[in-house]
Amino acid sequence: MQDQPLRFLVVKAHPHDFTHCAGTCGIHAAQGDAITVVSMTNGAGTHNERLHDELLKPAEEQDPAIINQSADDYARIKEEEFRKVCTLFGVTDVRILDFPDKPFHKTQEAVEALRQIIYDVRPHVLITQRPYLSGRHGMASAAHNDHDETAFAILEAQGLAGTPDYGSRQRPHTIAATYYPGVYFMPDEIDFYVDISDWKEQRIQAEILFSSQGHTESFARKRIEIHTGHAGWYAGTGCAEGFVRAAPEVLSRIHVPEFALRRASEPRQNHLKRMVGELE
Repeated sequence: MQDQPLRFLVVKAHPHDFTHCAGTCGIHAAQGDAITVVSMTNGAGTHNERLHDELLKPAEEQDPAIINQSADDYARIKEEEFRKVCTLFGVTDVRILDFPDKPFHKTQEAVEALRQIIYDVRPHVLITQRPYLSGRHGMASAAHNDHDETAFAILEAQGLAGTPDYGSRQRPHTIAATYYPGVYFMPDEIDFYVDISDWKEQRIQAEILFSSQGHTESFARKRIEIHTGHAGWYAGTGCAEGFVRAAPEVLSRIHVPEFALRRASEPRQNHLKRMVGELE
């Protein structure tokens, strides 16, 4: 049972949100696990930096091509970027739903769409937005956030998918494990890290591909250095992606990761070299 390929379902609010767990998805895709990535929106209302900057200019200096670009045109560009990014990590099952963003609201239509995706994919693992408005146990906020609404929608869909309906022949499905990317949490809240040092360059290229959001190569490299590099430093490796478990896990025995065993026995200089990418 434990050696079977896993099915992952990644549900995010916007296309770019996938990048926060992309390295982990790449590792699992390369090992033969199936990855389905869902964006609740096409991101048309998110991170249009070119339009933002153009509107800051006097009217006579504005570029009509940018000012007059439609939301549909921008969404098509972002979809193309998103699919290219997913390809970098071996992900081919990419689904972009047509719900509006900024704001995206959890509706019964959105919940039902997600429930049907769960029935279709029947995932073992769900990776999605955090359902806490601040940290692991945050209080409610008056500010609207597409990420929060996405989390509420998929968690409701997850519950409904595992509950049989009277009069329906649909086989229920329960997801075995749910994780939230650590980018939404403080370092001391992270439950575990995945070493993505071998996927650093793909993470950088993914940021570069989202050029519609104003990303340049220098920006991309700095962003990944800060984000995955900081997580890696905290974890004791070159680059990492952190995760928070939705619930405590029950194990058949205590398992000590290979990374921890190696770190405990290797020379200190080897460990330092690994943290800066001089050793694998």
